[in-house]
Amino acid sequence: MKAIALEISGKTACFRKPDVNVNVYFTYNHIHKVALLGLFGAVLGLGGYNAQNRAINEQDIKSENIYPDFYIKLKHLKLCIVPHGDRGYFSKKIQTFNNSVGYASQEAGKNLVVNEQWLENPCWTVYIFDDNSEMYIRLQKALLTGQCKYIPYLGKNDHFANLTNVRSIELQPAKKFTQIDSLFALGKTEFQKRFTGQPFFYKEFLPIALDEVTNGYIFENMAFTNRKIQTYNEGESLYIGENKNLFFF
Repeated sequence: MKAIALEISGKTACFRKPDVNVNVYFTYNHIHKVALLGLFGAVLGLGGYNAQNRAINEQDIKSENIYPDFYIKLKHLKLCIVPHGDRGYFSKKIQTFNNSVGYASQEAGKNLVVNEQWLENPCWTVYIFDDNSEMYIRLQKALLTGQCKYIPYLGKNDHFANLTNVRSIELQPAKKFTQIDSLFALGKTEFQKRFTGQPFFYKEFLPIALDEVTNGYIFENMAFTNRKIQTYNEGESLYIGENKNLFFF
């Protein structure tokens, strides 16, 4: 079994949470699967939400318009995300700026003051499982040759993404393990009670898919920790690669 691995980083990033949009826009702590599929869709030149909306407006709603083009063609890919932040976190700051494009606000002066939370210097290693599909082969070729149809961003076009150190790696099923070195679905995990050293534990509900009716996010409780695992119910999704236990979802 094989996979493509690469580092995705940037000066800043913002993966906006849709549930809070009053006073301050907040970001998820990590890049999530839907955002990654959108980034890879930009690499391949696939259509996004704007193209989906145009297609719906120009014709009756059809099955091919249920999702954005990038999601339809890439949703089958299995991905793994390894954070490089401090104990699973990156520094965050609130940025304040003006949006004066005219249609942004109905207030006098047509100026919207935006308060938005940004991640600072985020970096992840991302693995893409080789399923031998046509889209995987296209994506593999584009990444290995450094070809991008559109500029990849980290959530918004304010945040340019760096895609570096692209390489092919070998994977083996992880049959015995006591630790997971990537983000993983928390599920009903049981951890060992004893721990030596300084433990850390991050968890957050992150988007892993899109809802068919609303295109809203479907969430999974994801975690990242150095605590030792006693039992884990998703072991079939774990592989060993680059001396790490990697969870693909």
